[in-house]
Amino acid sequence: MRMTNQVSNIRVAKDAARVSLRTRVSSASGGPALRVYKKYLPNVQKRDGRIVPFEFDKVVNAIYKAMLATNEGSEDEAVVVAHKVAGEMMRIAKTYKNFLPTVEGCQDEVERQLILADYAGAAKAYILYRAERAKVRKEQGAVPEHVRKLAAESKRYFKNNPLGEFVYLRTYARWVESEQRRETWIETVDRYVNFMKENLGDKLTTREYKEVREAILAQEVMPSMRAMQFSGDPARKCNTCFYNCSFTAPSKLEDFAEIMYLSMQGCGVGYAVESQNIQQLPQIEKQSGEKLGTHVVADSKEGWCDALTLGLRTWYGGKDIEFDFSKIRPAGSRLKTMGGKASGPEPLRSLLSFARERILRRQGRRLRNIDAHDIICKIGECVVAGGVRRTAMISLSDLDDVEIRDAKKGQFFLTDPYRSVANNSAVYETKPSNAELMDEWVALMKSGTGERGIFNRGSLAETMPERRLKLLRKKYGRKNGFIGQVGTNPCGEIILQSKQFCNLSEVIARAGDTEKTLLRKAKLATLLGTYQSTLTKFNYISKDWTDNCEAERLLGVSITG
Repeated sequence: MRMTNQVSNIRVAKDAARVSLRTRVSSASGGPALRVYKKYLPNVQKRDGRIVPFEFDKVVNAIYKAMLATNEGSEDEAVVVAHKVAGEMMRIAKTYKNFLPTVEGCQDEVERQLILADYAGAAKAYILYRAERAKVRKEQGAVPEHVRKLAAESKRYFKNNPLGEFVYLRTYARWVESEQRRETWIETVDRYVNFMKENLGDKLTTREYKEVREAILAQEVMPSMRAMQFSGDPARKCNTCFYNCSFTAPSKLEDFAEIMYLSMQGCGVGYAVESQNIQQLPQIEKQSGEKLGTHVVADSKEGWCDALTLGLRTWYGGKDIEFDFSKIRPAGSRLKTMGGKASGPEPLRSLLSFARERILRRQGRRLRNIDAHDIICKIGECVVAGGVRRTAMISLSDLDDVEIRDAKKGQFFLTDPYRSVANNSAVYETKPSNAELMDEWVALMKSGTGERGIFNRGSLAETMPERRLKLLRKKYGRKNGFIGQVGTNPCGEIILQSKQFCNLSEVIARAGDTEKTLLRKAKLATLLGTYQSTLTKFNYISKDWTDNCEAERLLGVSITG
C-alpha cells in the first residue's frame, strides 16, 4: 500500500512541480553552469534511439516530483541534486570524447545522487516510479514475439555491415500497416520471392525458388533494388516500378508526361534533347485569349501527368487554362502504395507555371532544346519534392548546343536550381575536331561542375554485341547511322533504344569466392534478370515501351564487392 501511495504522490506532484519550477529554472537558464552543460552535454539519447537536446530543467523537475511526493526536500535542494547529476555526466563527457548520455543513464545517476545526499524517501519513490513506468512501457509497447524473432534472424544477415542495414531500413523496408511497423529483411526478401512465384508459377522448381531466396537473404546476389522495393501491390498495378532506369528521346508532347510518370514510379530517366527530337515538336501558336474551363487535377500519378499533358497541349494551341488542386492530398500524407510521404500540390503547381511561362515565351516559334531540357529537369524537381528523391536523370544534347553546354555555368544552383536534377553529356556522332574538343573542355573547366560529359554514340556500332547490332540495323536501316538514336540510362552503364528499360541484377563478390562460387552467383543473378525481363505490364506509357522490352529482353548482370 505504501508503494502505491508513493507512486500516486509523484503523479499528483507532477503538475505542481512543473508550474513551480518553470519560473525558477528558466530564470537560471542563462547561468554559467547551464552554459557549460550545453557545451559538454548537448544531447541525450532516448529509449527509442532518438537523440534530443539535453534539458536540465527536466532533471530538476523529476527530482522535485520525488521530493514533493515524500515531503522531503525543497525546490532549491532539487536544483542542487540536479547539478550533481549533470556534473557527473559532464565529468564522463570530458573523459570520453564521444560520450552520449542516455535517459536511462541519467535516471540511474539521479537515484545515486539522491541516496548519496541522504534523500532516502525521495530516492525510493523515484525508483518505484521508474519501475512502474517500465512495466507500463513493456505492456503497452511490447514487440510481438514473431516480430522480435524476425528482427533477430534478419539482423544476422547484416553482420559487420551496419551501413547496409541502415540503407535497407531507410529505403527498402516497406511499412506494414496492420502492425504499424516496418518489415524486416526476411519479410522483404519473401515479398520479392512470393511475387516472383505469383508471376512465374511452376516455371521454376521448389528447389530453385529456395536457392534464389537463400542467395538473396545471404546477399550473394541481388535483384533490381526497385523490384525489392516495389514487389507486391505497386508492381502488381504497373510493372514499370520494377526497373531502375530508362531512356527516351522525346519528340511528342505526351513524352514529357511519360517522363513524369516513370519518375513517379521510381525509375531513373535518360533523355535526349537533341534537335532531331525536340524540333519535331509542333510550332507554338500565339495566344488567342481563349481560356478553357478549370481542370480539376486527380490525386494520382496519372492525374498529375494528365494535367501536364493538358497544359502543354493547351498552351501550344494558343489557349490558356487554370487548374484546381483541391483534390490533391496535403503534404505529409502517407503514400500507401508506393511508400513515403505526399508532397502536396505545390510542386505540381510550380511545374505547370514554369512550363506555361517557357512555352508562352516562344509563341509563334518552336521550343528551344534548352527549354525542353529545363522543363524535364523541373519534372524531376517536382518528383524529388515528394518526400525523398525518386528519380535520377541524364540529359544528352548536341555537341554544338552552346546553351545546354553552359547550362551549369557559374552559380546556376541559385538562378536555375532545377538543373541540378540531371547530369549533362554531349553526344559525339563522329570524331570531333581539335577546336571542337578544346571548346568543350574549356567550357567543362569553366563550369566548375565537370560537365558536360561524353556520350560516344558514333563508335557504338563497333563495340555493340553482334546480336543487338543486327536487330537495330534491321529496325532502323540506314536511318541514324544504322542503329537509331540510341542513348543511355542515368548511370551510363547500358545502351538503350528510345523507350526502353534497363534491367539489373547483381553478383556480390566476397573475399572467399572461388571461380565455382562466382559462376553459381552469376547463374542465379541471370535467372533473376530473366524473370524481371518478363514483367512488361506497363500502364500509362505508350506501347513502344512494351514492344522494345519484349523484342530484346535486356539483361544487365553486374558485379560488386
